[in-house]
Amino acid sequence: MIDRTHIERILKINGLAPTAPDEEIRSVLVSAKWHKDDVETALTVLRENVKTHETRTDTLHNVFLTDERLSPEAIESLLGIDVEVSSEDLRSLKNSRRRINAWQMLTIAGYALVFALISLAALMYWLQLGFFHPDF
Repeated sequence: MIDRTHIERILKINGLAPTAPDEEIRSVLVSAKWHKDDVETALTVLRENVKTHETRTDTLHNVFLTDERLSPEAIESLLGIDVEVSSEDLRSLKNSRRRINAWQMLTIAGYALVFALISLAALMYWLQLGFFHPDF
């Protein structure tokens, strides 16, 4: 297992604090000839809370693998684009999504039924079945 103090010493020698951004830490460790998996493990160890042993992860991997929407602050920090939308606006937009009510559902079902009956009648006429049979 990778020791936290060892990682902190390597970062201190290279002039980085343990609280530096992940990309800077990653570049220092890669330049020190660390394996890619060891670099990821070292980042996890650095982000681990010493007292509770909970890991705080704020890498881009989690941002793109989630179903949640990005907050304007996250967009600004990732892309450098100033977003003028507040979190309250995003919540109200999410709550105001259109839903199909019962009347619209009945209308759609009615149109589907009419289309099915017309298609059935056209098929019966074309194949000369039922009411459209010559002997009828």
